[in-house]
Amino acid sequence: MSEVQHIGAAKTAFDLEELVTHYHKQLKEEAYAYLERRGIHQETAEHYRIGFEPGKFGFYINSGKLGDFFENRIIIPITNADGVTVDLIGRSVDQREPKYKSLLGEGDYLFNEEILEQTEDVIVCSGVFDVLSLAQAHLPAVCVPIWMSFKEIHADKLRDKRVFICLGNDEAGRRESVRIQALLQSTAKQTFVMQLPESIRDANDFFVRVQNPLDSFMRLLNETMEETMLLPIAPDTKNITIYTEEFMKRHRGQASGVPTGFAALDEALFGGLRSGLYLLAGAASSGKTMLMKQIADHIAVHQTPVVYVSWDMTGFELWARSIARLIGTEPQNVLSGKIEPGQVAEANKRYMPISNMLWTIECSLDSTIDRVMTNVERIAGMSGRTPVVFIDHINRIPAGGLPNPPRSSAEHQTIIAYMLKHWSKEWGGPVVAAVPSDIGEERLPEGAEASADVIMRLKPEPDGTSANGIRSSLQLLKHRNGTLATIPLRFYDQQARFAEAEE
Repeated sequence: MSEVQHIGAAKTAFDLEELVTHYHKQLKEEAYAYLERRGIHQETAEHYRIGFEPGKFGFYINSGKLGDFFENRIIIPITNADGVTVDLIGRSVDQREPKYKSLLGEGDYLFNEEILEQTEDVIVCSGVFDVLSLAQAHLPAVCVPIWMSFKEIHADKLRDKRVFICLGNDEAGRRESVRIQALLQSTAKQTFVMQLPESIRDANDFFVRVQNPLDSFMRLLNETMEETMLLPIAPDTKNITIYTEEFMKRHRGQASGVPTGFAALDEALFGGLRSGLYLLAGAASSGKTMLMKQIADHIAVHQTPVVYVSWDMTGFELWARSIARLIGTEPQNVLSGKIEPGQVAEANKRYMPISNMLWTIECSLDSTIDRVMTNVERIAGMSGRTPVVFIDHINRIPAGGLPNPPRSSAEHQTIIAYMLKHWSKEWGGPVVAAVPSDIGEERLPEGAEASADVIMRLKPEPDGTSANGIRSSLQLLKHRNGTLATIPLRFYDQQARFAEAEE
């Protein structure tokens, strides 16, 4: 059974209302002190049934037992429009990462969603403490409660409302404000993007630090409406600050992607993997899975969450490749059980830091892409960060569940590539997908190529086998925002690993 199936089982194994009651009873001095620092009053904590976990009670996903899942966290219930608890969010009080954790990772609800029945105007905020601060001031506010970004399902909940977007006062918040406003164009009655004063981080920070915060915030709301009425469709000047901030981060070397473990590839990709769709093409048995699993393990061991989705291999087969690399032997030796158990036990100890941040979803012909991505969202909610998603491979993804049944394999690849691109853009994270194609002799469909930000081909060299490994090349055939490149590699079959090679 996969990790995701355990999550599903957890939903029925525990009564969320009982958990809310238990955590709320534990809201004592340490928790109140943290809430006070965030400007949240005791009456607000009572109204929203906020709780606390000092470290004795929580949740273990694999065993179904109570444990320390929410240790040292303020716990905030998430309810649906009818007031029924659908999830719990834990915020660490001791700065441990991730700051926020979701019990079930339900990404389709808004925190404080019940308020939408009572108001025509609503403020969309960055996080739960922003909403709590505004609620204390009797201002209607909602937010997406976990890591997942604002989606179409959230926009539909705000249909025919006047929406004020008040996100974090940084480059990411400003960029997200523009994206949310675009999503709301077809549903909201009107949208307004608020600009907080310089040095103020978010709405919660505003109500903690500003004198007469309610009067000042109301004045800011009115000024935002007036400016928008004068210029209802803003020109591109609204984006100049966002673009300049992003440029300066890159200029100072502060903005980088997720490192892959291959320095030459990271350099070609401006620091590593960024938000977007990366297609890794190659002929059968060219080593695509071995390379992707090696990159996935490297990312996970550096504490970035990874979801590896496979319609091709079992979880055991993928684990065996990682263990073989850690031992320094061929994968078939692990798969056939020829390795000494003691060696596997030692390798598992080294694999533990990887496995703590790695989720493998083993798929079948019944596993639709939508169902898989829903599980990815839940995993992300639990880990508290946007994961890097690996798909192995897109040709095996079943056509069932696609919005339009494909009429050919080319159309199938095109639809899947478009969906993966859309999700990577919505999540703000990288999606790396294997494609069994040699490219050149067998081109990718035009639509699939158009969706990809980067297309790479893994190609073993003819007569490349030697004592120093099998010569291969990783060729960047498309790079939307950079130049093309070829990264020489060697594959050491008896060590189950790729390494960079000098040309």
